[in-house]
Amino acid sequence: MNTTERKEALLRVQQASPFATGYQLQYKGENKQFDVWDIPLDYLVYNQYNGRIGSVVKSYEKQNHRLSPENPDDAAIIEHFLWESKPSANEVTERSLKSIGQQKFGIVTADGIIIDGNRRASILNRIRHSETSTPQEKARCGSFKAVILPLDAQKADILRLETSYQMGEDAKVDYNPIEKYLKTRDLKESNFTDEEVAEFMGV
Repeated sequence: MNTTERKEALLRVQQASPFATGYQLQYKGENKQFDVWDIPLDYLVYNQYNGRIGSVVKSYEKQNHRLSPENPDDAAIIEHFLWESKPSANEVTERSLKSIGQQKFGIVTADGIIIDGNRRASILNRIRHSETSTPQEKARCGSFKAVILPLDAQKADILRLETSYQMGEDAKVDYNPIEKYLKTRDLKESNFTDEEVAEFMGV
């Protein structure tokens, strides 16, 4: 799916009943309530510059080629990087997803880019494409439960959410210093202050 097709598909998803309502996010400086949608994974693509693997991806692209998450071969490379970023934690998450499904909601843009939840989405894809997964496990892992951001979300809004809900909240799977440095640089280039960067990262 290209950008336009994903956007249209997500609009169709939002014509049905939401999976959950009243999910609070800090959006545009305010606490706002959002609906959560059950989104087929085929409607979504990874954010290859996700804070968890940003440095690895940029190094790969420097030596090889720019990764496009819409390309299945490149998506497989991104999934490999996400898995290798924390194999032991990923194994625990995989067992949990197989057993009880997705419990923590993600965040995606209106055109289907995963802002928060790339690691979980990659493991869901891993399970549903694995020959060793049972039909019940595949059924549990065929979709991604997430907030869909409004069409007017700006780059700064997305960076703020991405940092706050990954590096600020996801203490169970720590980010290495290089990933934090690169994310800090991105935020500073978008004119966030030192105090705002520290707040987003929970430090």
